[in-house]
Amino acid sequence: PASTPRTEGPPRVTIAGRVVPERYKGHDELFRAWPAVLAAVPDAVLTVVGTGPALPQFRKLAAELGLPENQVEFRGFVPEADMPKVWAETTVFAMPSRGEGFGLVYIEAMRHSVPVIGSVHDAAPEVNLDGVTGYNVDLTRPADLTERLIHLLRNRDEASRLGANGFRRWQAEFRYSAFRSRFGPILDRFLTR
Repeated sequence: PASTPRTEGPPRVTIAGRVVPERYKGHDELFRAWPAVLAAVPDAVLTVVGTGPALPQFRKLAAELGLPENQVEFRGFVPEADMPKVWAETTVFAMPSRGEGFGLVYIEAMRHSVPVIGSVHDAAPEVNLDGVTGYNVDLTRPADLTERLIHLLRNRDEASRLGANGFRRWQAEFRYSAFRSRFGPILDRFLTR
């Protein structure tokens, strides 16, 4: 069963993935948006799940931006067994990437009823339906990301609605049974020739 994003506690944005120096997963964009997010939502927390060679670079960037340590949380590697707790604490999952492929982590967020913010610059729109399961922002307009983050952190009912839509999309499109029902007949055509 899916977890439900909490409606109590600080509003929390989570990004999960390998922390690489290239502007790839969207860490840089999130960090640069965070001062404006905190100005609008003072109790918001940014949680970074994952490790990688750019982790020191982003710790330094957080300090340079004057981000309070209690509002930018570096959790490092989180074992799969502990991820349900992370999802349960998350208000919004954001990975405004410029080059993510299919993005299984978007689907994982949806499985846990968490709304997604992706970007229009990668495959996120194939998974995340803009305005239905979350939003896909244009990173050439940095204010788009900031505005969407603030909107969902301030409007927990909207975040919950998008998260519930994401869970239904996961059930209908991305579970094993959904793939089996779509691809089984195709494979049967090739295997029975």
